[in-house]
Amino acid sequence: MVDERGSIESALVLLPLMILVLSILQIAMGVLHRDVVGNSAQSSVIKSTLYSPVGLSPLTLMSNEGLGQISSIPLSGGGNIYIGKRAQSSPSLTPMLPEGDNFLSTGIAVGEHS
Repeated sequence: MVDERGSIESALVLLPLMILVLSILQIAMGVLHRDVVGNSAQSSVIKSTLYSPVGLSPLTLMSNEGLGQISSIPLSGGGNIYIGKRAQSSPSLTPMLPEGDNFLSTGIAVGEHS
């Protein structure tokens, strides 16, 4: 009988397998996080554009929503195109991506009033 206690083979298989599983989870979490943050940025721009009270600029509301790099492009027939961007980073689960995923999400809306 061969005693297999303390076998190094299990560690040689377990470490790469753990890195593989964590990398797959990192990819899945990154895709979901980008989708959620993108929807949040789009929602903030639309909410600021549609529900701005009289006398308060949608740009001010977008700034209050935490959007950065806010801009407004006037349209020739009246109204504006409002653009707001939000920089985000997702946490890291794997040693393959130690700093996490840094990305920029953009929301765009058309305002009918100027």
